[in-house]
Amino acid sequence: MNNIAEGWESRHAAEKIQFFNFARRSCGEVRSMSYLLVDGKFIGESEQRALLERCVRSGQLISGLIRSTSNPA
Repeated sequence: MNNIAEGWESRHAAEKIQFFNFARRSCGEVRSMSYLLVDGKFIGESEQRALLERCVRSGQLISGLIRSTSNPA
């Protein structure tokens, strides 16, 4: 969320996209960490599935921000 906010405040498209990409990569990190959470029995598999779905959806939304910044209408 902070990377999105920081990118949003930037005046330059390339810098916006850089921060939006940081945010999108963070979704991948959370997906990766979810497997450790399951392996360590901190969350169950159903909780992990829900988390993974939210990560995928968040990544899609961030990708939309990147596309809209790359190709302004």
